[in-house]
Amino acid sequence: MIAFSEVLAEDVKAFGIKVTVVAPGAFRTSFLTPESLTLPKNPIEDYEDVRNVHERYLKMDGAQIGDPEKAAAAMISLASMPNPPAHLLLGNDALTRATGKLEALTEEFRVWKAITISTDLDE
Repeated sequence: MIAFSEVLAEDVKAFGIKVTVVAPGAFRTSFLTPESLTLPKNPIEDYEDVRNVHERYLKMDGAQIGDPEKAAAAMISLASMPNPPAHLLLGNDALTRATGKLEALTEEFRVWKAITISTDLDE
């Protein structure tokens, strides 16, 4: 979704339309309640790691650090900004996760730079 939104932003920029990708962290909503979060009744044994993530989600219900009203206000404020961000992280947990991903990507690009640049035409 992020890449699609980035391309869309470029395509509609000439029309004065702005696009922001919002990446929220965990907000205290009903998203993780047993009524909202559907888990498999017959889990596959090999997916133990996935089940561990599900258990973590279930334990988070009601303990998320994000305030949904503040998130809504932040998103609404984007509409009146002359130059809203292309990417908006919401919450400390979102910032931590995104920063970690950037560091991992930077390292991956560094490690694989030789192959990356080896594909240019020899002229």
